[in-house]
Amino acid sequence: MDNKFILIAIIIAIVVIIFIVLIVIVKNNNRVIIKTTVIDKKKNSYKKTSTIKEMVEIAARRDSSEKNLKDAIDIVAKELPFPKKIKHRLPKEAKIYLNFVLLIASHRKCDAKMIAYMDKTIKLSNPEYTREVDIYENEGLRDRTRRI
Repeated sequence: MDNKFILIAIIIAIVVIIFIVLIVIVKNNNRVIIKTTVIDKKKNSYKKTSTIKEMVEIAARRDSSEKNLKDAIDIVAKELPFPKKIKHRLPKEAKIYLNFVLLIASHRKCDAKMIAYMDKTIKLSNPEYTREVDIYENEGLRDRTRRI
């Protein structure tokens, strides 16, 4: 009789423990936290801001299309102004901008119309660099035949 009593006590204890565990699991499953965010499409535009280095990479690639080159010119002219001159001297950062002009002028898929467009838009947005833009543009035109 002692063995039956101990066996029944163990079974009751196991059933009680399983019951308690099930209650805890059910209570925890009822707590669902949902976080929602409202995106205002007018405020948050998903335009990626471009850098001059990315535009130089587009101009340096041989397989860039005319549309890619024109888009790069527009971005540099409108969104990436040249750094201001310091006492009529070029800052070190201006070299990469002028290198962009040289690469566009020497690109094999860039025609005379696009070079004229670049000349006009870059000079309008950066009037203090007109001389330097002309120099690098002419250098790029000379390099057209040598550029691979």
